[in-house]
Amino acid sequence: MRKDRIFAVVILLALGAGALAAQRYKPLSSQTMPDTLVMLDGSQVRGLILKNTADDVLIQTENAELLVPKSQIRRISDEMEGEIVFAEVTKPGRLPSWRAMIYDLRNHDSIYAIEQIPATRIEEGYLKNIPYLSFRVNDQSEFNVYGDPQDPVAIEFGMYGERRKNPKYHRIVREFLAGHLHSREQISALYSLPFRGGEKRVGPMSLRITPPSEADAYGGWWIAVSNPSRFAAARVGDAEYAAVTRPFDEISYRDGRLRRENVEKDKDWLAAIVRRMTGTVPQVRGFYRDKDGVFRLIGFGSDS
Repeated sequence: MRKDRIFAVVILLALGAGALAAQRYKPLSSQTMPDTLVMLDGSQVRGLILKNTADDVLIQTENAELLVPKSQIRRISDEMEGEIVFAEVTKPGRLPSWRAMIYDLRNHDSIYAIEQIPATRIEEGYLKNIPYLSFRVNDQSEFNVYGDPQDPVAIEFGMYGERRKNPKYHRIVREFLAGHLHSREQISALYSLPFRGGEKRVGPMSLRITPPSEADAYGGWWIAVSNPSRFAAARVGDAEYAAVTRPFDEISYRDGRLRRENVEKDKDWLAAIVRRMTGTVPQVRGFYRDKDGVFRLIGFGSDS
């Protein structure tokens, strides 16, 4: 199976398709069965490949998890259908949609887990009162999309813990963001920013690095690309903003670690927020690799 295929769940998350829960499995829908095993007798097994080894294939079908010996398989088809819809052309002054960004994130070999989490309340700073979708990437990083998820006004990456001090990780996210900029001038401005913090403007776009010492950084290191001229239209009143966010201390400890019990408690609320902001009905909120290297999906719902 292709290496980047391992991260196909991210596309399913972006599409809001039906899927498995992290611990307790739910039936798959046709949208979450992108893989086909063509057997020697001509029959086919449809599902989601969880693990592909030299000897067998572990595949989740509609009703069960099956371990199929390679000796019984004639051909494996694991090409995602419809991926071309994510090859978006973003206009100058605009940013890529959340779907396009998440689709691109799946191609990074360093990513072993992505999970959507409740957006925490920003009480001061330039992003105050702008609704956003938030994703935990691996264990100490965060990816946020502000405003309309299909047409964001800002996108940012944040790092907590030891990673916030590590230039290696700073360079990785800077390179990722640079790949979504429109001009050499914007890329040059982004790369000219010192990791200790600063802001540069190129046309309508702002390139900004916020260090952990800033009041609105909540102890994290942040790098963002935004269009400030669109902030006013995206900003909402206090009551509406409070309805789609949670206080920071309810979701995260000050070192950035998640308060896992609260994230799980809020997952039904989060699903409703995603539906409200994107117009889709989400059932997948992320993925992770377990201790045996098996690909697992994290689902919404009270029984996940």
